[in-house]
Amino acid sequence: MDSTRTRGCGCFLLAVAGGLVLAATAVAAQAPPEQRADIDELKAALDAGATMLLIDVREDWEVASGSMPGSIHIPVAELERRMPDIPKDIRLVFF
Repeated sequence: MDSTRTRGCGCFLLAVAGGLVLAATAVAAQAPPEQRADIDELKAALDAGATMLLIDVREDWEVASGSMPGSIHIPVAELERRMPDIPKDIRLVFF
């Protein structure tokens, strides 16, 4: 791989990582540690039939590569404005 491609790839990965940290920080700031779950806990809960609303807070270009089945997409920048549209009677999972 030439150095131009390597630098471009590194910048892309850095941008993705930065975006994920920003999204995680924004969402994590709203949930206390006891309400957070890692991916294995989430999968186990879904496999056991837990009812929850999965909300993908990534940007459009990130979602284009795929998302979790059954999730809805609300970019993190729109989350505060869209909160009145989100049901409050179900467990919410932001990712």
